[in-house]
Amino acid sequence: MPRRSSPRLDDLEAFIRLAESGHLTATAEELGIPQPTLSRRIARLEEDLGTNLFDRAGRTLTLNTRGRAFLGHARRISALFTAARTDMERLMDPERGTVRIDFMHSLGTWLVPGLLRAYRAEHAGVQFELHQGAVRQLVERVLRDDADLALVGPRPDESRGDGAALGWLRLHRQPLALAVPEGHRLAAEDGPVPLSDAAGEPFIGMRAGYGTRQLLEELTIEAGFRPNLVFESMELSTVAGLVSAGLGVALLPMNDPYLAPAGLLLRPLDPPAHRELGLVWRAAASPAPPVDRFREFVSAAGG
Repeated sequence: MPRRSSPRLDDLEAFIRLAESGHLTATAEELGIPQPTLSRRIARLEEDLGTNLFDRAGRTLTLNTRGRAFLGHARRISALFTAARTDMERLMDPERGTVRIDFMHSLGTWLVPGLLRAYRAEHAGVQFELHQGAVRQLVERVLRDDADLALVGPRPDESRGDGAALGWLRLHRQPLALAVPEGHRLAAEDGPVPLSDAAGEPFIGMRAGYGTRQLLEELTIEAGFRPNLVFESMELSTVAGLVSAGLGVALLPMNDPYLAPAGLLLRPLDPPAHRELGLVWRAAASPAPPVDRFREFVSAAGG
C-alpha cells in the first residue's frame, strides 16, 4: 500500500472554510484564491486521507459522515498551529510581543505598576501576561517556562538549586523592621531592636512559601526562637493592618508607603536585616527579544 503524505496546513484551512460555507465560489472568494485552486486543495486533502469528505451537488458541497468526523480534528490541528505561531511571534517581535511576568502580591501596589507604566509609554505595542503568587510558586513557574520573568524577594536560594538555574538582577534592598502596635511594650522606643525581644509575642505572618515568611523563619531561628503565629495572610498590607489593630507583631519591610497604617510603629532590627527584591529568569532560556528588551529596561530602571 503506498504511503500517504501528511495534509498541508493550507489544505486543512481550505477544508474548514468550505465545510462551514458549503459553497466553492464563496469560499474561494473568502480565501482570496481562484476556485480551481480551492478545488485542487480539497482534492489533495481527500487523496491524502484516502476518502471523499463531501457529497457534491453542482458547486454546493455537503459534509458526509467522514467529513464531519474529520472536521473536529482539522479545527484542533489549525488551532494548535495558530497557537504555536502566536507563541513564536511573541518571542520574536520586540515591539509587539508578549512578556509573561510574575510578581509577589506586595509588589503589585508600587514596583510593578511603575515599571509597566514607564515601559508601555515607550513600547505601547508590547503586551504583558501577569500572575501573582508566593515566591516559591513564582520561582517554580519560571523554571517550568510558565513565566518569562518574576519579581521576587528574597533572592532564590542556590543551596536548593533554584539560584543556580536562575538569572538574578537586584533592584531594591529594603531594611526589615519589627512592626508593633502603638501602646505595645516595644513601642516605648523607636530605635533598633533585637528580634529576640519579641520572643513569646503573638506574630502576624505571611503564609508558608511567601518571601517575608521565609525571612521571618530564618531570622527568628538566628534569634533563638520560633514565632508564635496567630494569623497567616497572603498580603503584607493585611499583616500591617492587623498589627495596627493590636493583634500581634510582625516582620515588615520599611520604606513602603502602603505598609504604614496609623497605629503602627516600625522599629529597625538590631543587627540590621534586609529584604532583597529582584528579577529572576531562567539562565538557560533562549533569546527572546520582547523579554530581553524589557529585562534591559528593568535593569536600567533599577540602576
